[in-house]
Amino acid sequence: MYDVSFDHDAQLLAIRWHRIFTPEEVVLYTRDVMRQFLAARFRPGYRLMIDMSACGPQPQETLAALAQHMAPFPKASRIAVVAVSAVLRGQVRRVMTQPYMQLFDDAAAARGWVVS
Repeated sequence: MYDVSFDHDAQLLAIRWHRIFTPEEVVLYTRDVMRQFLAARFRPGYRLMIDMSACGPQPQETLAALAQHMAPFPKASRIAVVAVSAVLRGQVRRVMTQPYMQLFDDAAAARGWVVS
């Protein structure tokens, strides 16, 4: 469903989504990522990269669950999102309105920007 990795030198939390989530899976996802975040001893101001290139747009119910359950998550200083399809890019722009978020077509470019 997803992979999570932490690069301590770059203070980068990298997440790769492999498919569309159900609202129920969002609850498990947010708990797991928070648990890993705390175990890695990351702090607010970290860098975040989410690679969504392997999945399409999320259903509205999933977006609502993500907004609800990710609200208390510590804030990043930069967010890079890899989204290939035009529909997914539009959805990301609508939902992730942070001025420090950028969209990319590939993971290498996203990582280069987010850790610079």
